Amino acid sequence: MIIRSVRHRLLGRVISDENAPYLGRGMDDRVRKVLAALMLAVDMKGFVAEAPPGWSIELISGDRRGQWSVSVSGNWRITFEEEGGYIDRLNLEDYH
Repeated sequence: MIIRSVRHRLLGRVISDENAPYLGRGMDDRVRKVLAALMLAVDMKGFVAEAPPGWSIELISGDRRGQWSVSVSGNWRITFEEEGGYIDRLNLEDYH
């Protein structure tokens, strides 16, 4: 899938530059793996099917309906919207 927009400044740097700043203990490796899997996936169905169980991928409900969430570490999640093979509003956040 193609990432069109990124909300989190450091995620943007990780995507564009492999020498981006360290994201924090326990998060850096997972974030990079999730981003790589998103970019290699053809669609969300394929992304979900290929993801390890620990990623806890879910479609968010309520006021954030339509956004996806992927577990990173503790309460930290990568969140995004997907439409037609494009990723928008990619974010790294503690939304719980």
